[in-house]
Amino acid sequence: MAKKDKTIEVTVNDIERNNQPIQQVFIGKQLIGEILPDQEKFKATMLTNQAQFFVHSQEEGLAMILQEYHLHK
Repeated sequence: MAKKDKTIEVTVNDIERNNQPIQQVFIGKQLIGEILPDQEKFKATMLTNQAQFFVHSQEEGLAMILQEYHLHK
């Protein structure tokens, strides 16, 4: 029996903290991670388990956060 697909709302908010741009990743109303610039790369951080990933772009950081979230959900 096939499972029915669920629609999940993913929101990315751009904020500034300490004069540094940050992208906050939300699933529904729950904040699950942040992406911030780190020299020439980006650091994607999961807020649930504090896992950190160093990636080349913000899009790659978003993909890593969503992968990690769904892996441990």
